[in-house]
Amino acid sequence: MPGISWEKLMRNRLAIFTVAALLPLTGGASLAIAGQAVAAPPPPVVTVTGTVDDCDDDASPEEVTIATSKESKTDDTGVKSSNKYSVNFKNIPKKGRSATATVTCVGGSTYTQDFKINGAQGTTPVTQKVHLEP
Repeated sequence: MPGISWEKLMRNRLAIFTVAALLPLTGGASLAIAGQAVAAPPPPVVTVTGTVDDCDDDASPEEVTIATSKESKTDDTGVKSSNKYSVNFKNIPKKGRSATATVTCVGGSTYTQDFKINGAQGTTPVTQKVHLEP
């Protein structure tokens, strides 16, 4: 064969075999590294807090329940004495989530209010104020 030496041919073959032998190893290493990836942290806590008006029959509020499609939280501790509530949500995405607040008053009367809980845009917990009224 003119122009191609035996040495050159053997070097080319050796290079091809070396690449072929190393290729599966690098792919396996990539998979091992990818398998060690840590899952994304859960969204930060979003606190919904605010004041509560009396029911239409002038009964005092007794508890506030706020429900989303993923979770429901109730505050029945300070609502009676202070007309204030506060609940924490752990599953609110950045884009937010629709919610319905149900205020239960002394004697059983209720009213509801729909609103959107805004999600945290970073990793820091956030507080959203919502005034509830009939």
